[in-house]
Amino acid sequence: MASRVIEVPIYNSNDVLEIDCSQLPAHASELCDILENEGSALRLYQEFALEYYKQGSMDEAVAALKRGVANAKANDQTAKVPLLSLLASMYVQKAKATEGGSSERELALQMATTLLNEAERISRSDGKTQVVRGMLALARRQPDAALRHFQQAQAQAPGGGVRGVAALLGAARVLYGRQQYAQALAAYQQALVLRPGARPDPRIGIGMCLERLGYADDARRALARAAAVDPQAAAPRILLATMDLNAAKRAAAAGPAQAAEAAALLRAGMAHLRAAYALQPDNAAVLLRLADRLAWRGDWAAARRLAERALRAADTMALQAEAQYQLARAHHGGRRFDAAHDAYARAVAINERHVLARFGLAQTLLQRADMSGAEAALQRVLDRHPRCSEALRALGYLHARLPNTKAKALEYYERAMAELNGAGAGAGAAAGAAGAAADAADADLFLEAAQLYEPTAARRAARAYRTAAALLDAAGRPPPPELWSNVGALAHVAGDALAAEHAAYTRAAAALADAPADAPTRVTLAYNVARFYERSGQWRRAAPLYRRVLARAPAYADALLRLAHIALAQRGAPADALALVAQAVALDARRAAAWLLRGRIELLTRDVQNARRAFEHVLRDIAKHDVYALCALGNYYLAAARADSDAAASHRRALEFFDKCLAVDASCAAAAHGAAIAMAERGFAVDARRLFHDVRDAATAGLGPPMLAAPADLVYRHAPPADAPHCAAVPPAADVILWASVNAAHALVDEANYRQAILAYEACLRRLRDAATALAAEPPVADLAVPDVLARDADDAEEDAAADAAAGPPDAAQAIADADREIRLYLVRAMYVHAKAQKDAATMRAALDEMRSLCAAIDYTLPAPDADADADASADPASEAEAEPSLALTADQGLLLFDLALLEQSVAQLTSEQPESERTLASVDAAAQALSHSTRLFTLLATWGRAQLLLQQKQKLKKLKLLFSPRLAAERAAYGRSLTAKLARRRDEQEAFEQQRQASRDTWLRQQQDEERVREEQRKALDDARRIEEERLLRETEEKNRALREQLASEHEALANAAAAAEPSSHGAKRKTAARAVDNHDDDAMTSTNSKKYKSKAIVSESESEDDDDDNMDGGASAGNRTPSPSGTPPPAESDNDSGKNEDN
Repeated sequence: MASRVIEVPIYNSNDVLEIDCSQLPAHASELCDILENEGSALRLYQEFALEYYKQGSMDEAVAALKRGVANAKANDQTAKVPLLSLLASMYVQKAKATEGGSSERELALQMATTLLNEAERISRSDGKTQVVRGMLALARRQPDAALRHFQQAQAQAPGGGVRGVAALLGAARVLYGRQQYAQALAAYQQALVLRPGARPDPRIGIGMCLERLGYADDARRALARAAAVDPQAAAPRILLATMDLNAAKRAAAAGPAQAAEAAALLRAGMAHLRAAYALQPDNAAVLLRLADRLAWRGDWAAARRLAERALRAADTMALQAEAQYQLARAHHGGRRFDAAHDAYARAVAINERHVLARFGLAQTLLQRADMSGAEAALQRVLDRHPRCSEALRALGYLHARLPNTKAKALEYYERAMAELNGAGAGAGAAAGAAGAAADAADADLFLEAAQLYEPTAARRAARAYRTAAALLDAAGRPPPPELWSNVGALAHVAGDALAAEHAAYTRAAAALADAPADAPTRVTLAYNVARFYERSGQWRRAAPLYRRVLARAPAYADALLRLAHIALAQRGAPADALALVAQAVALDARRAAAWLLRGRIELLTRDVQNARRAFEHVLRDIAKHDVYALCALGNYYLAAARADSDAAASHRRALEFFDKCLAVDASCAAAAHGAAIAMAERGFAVDARRLFHDVRDAATAGLGPPMLAAPADLVYRHAPPADAPHCAAVPPAADVILWASVNAAHALVDEANYRQAILAYEACLRRLRDAATALAAEPPVADLAVPDVLARDADDAEEDAAADAAAGPPDAAQAIADADREIRLYLVRAMYVHAKAQKDAATMRAALDEMRSLCAAIDYTLPAPDADADADASADPASEAEAEPSLALTADQGLLLFDLALLEQSVAQLTSEQPESERTLASVDAAAQALSHSTRLFTLLATWGRAQLLLQQKQKLKKLKLLFSPRLAAERAAYGRSLTAKLARRRDEQEAFEQQRQASRDTWLRQQQDEERVREEQRKALDDARRIEEERLLRETEEKNRALREQLASEHEALANAAAAAEPSSHGAKRKTAARAVDNHDDDAMTSTNSKKYKSKAIVSESESEDDDDDNMDGGASAGNRTPSPSGTPPPAESDNDSGKNEDN
């Protein structure tokens, strides 16, 4: 292409000096000297300055413009306005190429402002000045001011032109930056219409707007057109390359189905980049795109070299910031973290809105362990992009490693997981993997979140692990066996269904199939599976598996402790359990769990002092804030308060330990329970009940643990089994909601609010029955076996067989039945007390029914009803002890039978005290039968109790504490015999009363029947009289109607005969017609008269309010229903019959 030549007129001559722009002097001062000598116009200074600018000599262009401004004539200041504007625009360009915040940049912007002020002082109507003002506002990042100046420039150039197009392009750029892409597109299109050859090419802006608006194909056509119009332009090719490379990334992320499309887009993008690089090898944008591509390929050295070249060629702050970012990225990938940190910091300093550079800076700060700086940088990223999952994940990682910020870490992880799942912020880790990309990095996010969930939210942790497993499967990486082992352990902790835990361990065992036989994971998984067997009641599988774990890992203390628990709970061998605990203590003397189990065993064997020492040892020497030990000691002092004389001091000590426990763990239900028990036993029943309700409500809402953590004596007046067998539901012995409700009912009893207590006990029984239903729905535990992960040896098989012979299977249903029996006893007690207080025989009978069902399984034989009443009182104690009692009862059964007899006697007593009007003969007979049974049962219990006591004294057996007094049973039997006579009298009285009442009832019924018969006869007589009267009226009406019809018919016949006789036979048709008209007139008059005269009374009464209408119908209704003759005369005499018919009707 031929270079441009500028002609400079020679002073006082017609000749010109031609200067080739391709051979401009190196220094503009030489050229300016020539222009000054020749007295050249100022526009030549402007033209040569533009040529220097195009050739990249910014400083020489500025120097030329300054010389031109200086040579402006004083009387022609307007001519230097274009030079001032152009010089100001060049200072703006220099400021844009300078690092943000530097003094050099600010000085350049101030110089531009000064020059523009001078230009506006000379001429305020120059549109170019407003354009440069807009450029200056953009450089100062004032888009509103820039848009205002560009609009003013457009107003000053209404016809378009260069200034108008420049103003349009500037306004379009501002609108694009505001993300108003539709308005920006319109401005670019208008600029293209006004000046198709404008530079920069409006087609490039059109393509960018179309791409942002989602019209990718149209955008590509616009950019391709820009490249065709200017084959030397690199910008459209760079943008085409960027679009293709981004589309290739999206296609690759969509999966293998679009792999071919991704490859084609990648080739097209690289072809555009190579074309742009061939056109402008030093174009910073081209170099940066190439550096980005090399970074994606992992060629960090080549990417760094290109980024350094781009940094040297960058002429705007945006390009400089991007170059620093790509340089930092290359250093980061090459593990030169210090250099990466410095480059990231420079990129952020140049462009503080560069989000990727700030995120990289946060990563390098994390590498330097500068947690506060990294957090600040990541928060700045979130301020601009609140849904950035990478920033959320990094903040979660950061807070997970800071003290006391685990909750904050979980919050960020949940937001990141929600973004991956497409569920929106705050949804948590509840969704599956369907909405997440199959990426192993995303699986790591869920794994990290699961580890944070484990201590406080077992179910959420399990869901996060399952999501991670699904992501790993989708990414083609099988989940490790440790993951599924953790899922099973979390299901165990959360008390989930046995099937869920079994499925997790089965998958873990399958994942271990190809692992080495000595892999440590096998031992851990085997222990977890044994815990599952123990939870599901498969003790014959659990104990051998624990022993195999110990054979592979003899120092596995947890396995020893679990074997000790099995020996205690299933085989009833506390000595063996203590020996196993001693082995665990020998392995690790500071293991708190071993000492706690030892204290628990000693409590169960009544060695309370050693148990207390064990718990105190834990608090003193191992863990002074151990929740289990604090609760255990609190329960110890509660038990002591019930046995010691100084109960108040023991209660205070118990409350101290419970308070300490709650200070350590405010959600500990066992501590709150124990504190409420102490309050209730000290007489503060109302406050205790409120606390019981708080514990129950917290457990119901899921705010506290689902199971009690203390080892023993967790409820108000109830000591649950130390370790009840587990079932699918929460074990009855550890059900917070159940026992909090039971204890609240106890408090209601102490408050004498018996009715509410009864309702509360019944609600507890419904909960237990729901648990029994859930247990019945569980699959048979024999089917829930996990494949062996530890090989069996011959010795293992023999030991397993021996253990199986000693172990007994648990009965989860029996645990529920025992709890049901106990709560029913509480219910019976509340009903008994309520019935006694209210003299309520019905409630007492209901309590008796409950007690009979509780005693139904006890086998006993009553003495004969006709036995000597005083036999038990006169019996010789020595003779009773001669032989061992034949009645085999336990102390609990004896107490149940005593309560049954007492309830039967109480029913009889209340029945005897009831007024005759409130009882029946049947209830008295039932009470007498119950009293007879009660008396015989008291006699039996008195005899059995005395015999038991004498036998113990004779054989010097250990004292057996009877739960009732044989003497009291004998007294009750004697009272029953006296009550029998009283009840017999009450029966006679009741029988007489009921006979009298029946007689009175019969008399009353007879009176009622007589009165009803009289009323029926009167009603019948009235009906007959009314019927006779109606029949008489009907006959009279029919007779009148018949007479009226006959009279009417005779009158009509007479009129017709008279008319026929009066007509001469010689008259013609005219006289006949006249006669007929006269006849008709007479007929009408007669009909009207007769109609009004002979209306019956019934008809008048029915239509009295419509007399006028009846007259019209009588006089002419029949004629109106017929077609008149052509001559207008009425029809023949048959209308009379019609009229009569109407009357009749």
